[in-house]
Amino acid sequence: MMKLALLGLLPSLSVGLLVGAALGEEPSGPSGLDTFMHSGCFACHGQLGYGGAGPGFRGDKMLAAQDYVVARILLGGGIMPAFGTKLSNQEVAAVATYIRRTWGNDFGRVDAKQVAQTRATLDAGKVQPVSGSRGGTQ
Repeated sequence: MMKLALLGLLPSLSVGLLVGAALGEEPSGPSGLDTFMHSGCFACHGQLGYGGAGPGFRGDKMLAAQDYVVARILLGGGIMPAFGTKLSNQEVAAVATYIRRTWGNDFGRVDAKQVAQTRATLDAGKVQPVSGSRGGTQ
């Protein structure tokens, strides 16, 4: 059963790799699709970007705000857990680029240096990851 489920993901993974190459993503390091799938983002946001428990990413204009996207990944909010301690700057950049440039979105690339700057800004402000229902809206 597990093999069949994994086989079902192969076309998506192949397309994701081809899309990543076409968008000029660097082949070294994690791909945005891999990070999106392996970190569990797809469980709430949907493999096709339509959302579910979390918001959909198709046509979401908030994705244009790069610092917002990176900060949300790092800190979480609402029901979304913080990934700042789980993902490297390169992984955050990869997944942020993936959601900003997939499903009809065209908001540009995020690089690891930009993630490091946002992370430093958040750390300097003593901002804590949001947990539970007291977090921001999605």
